[in-house]
Amino acid sequence: MAMSLVASSWVGLSNIYQGMILRLGQLEEKRVGLRKEMDQHELAILTAAQSNNSNQTSRKLADESIGVSRRSRPIPSLGRTTHKK
Repeated sequence: MAMSLVASSWVGLSNIYQGMILRLGQLEEKRVGLRKEMDQHELAILTAAQSNNSNQTSRKLADESIGVSRRSRPIPSLGRTTHKK
């Protein structure tokens, strides 16, 4: 009786684990796709800004770091303060 309980729980847990791994793989594929789209969009904006160099507004855009991927930018402190004594 105990062996059947252990075996059935083992099978159930292994099915749950396989489902989690499958979902993790699908989410990672989505994340990679979104990163590629974001990089392409930022490159398109940078290219458009550089092609219109004579325009003052586009010069300001070209000087900004819009071509830098978002994951390369520093993470904000999110309101955390450091107390120095």
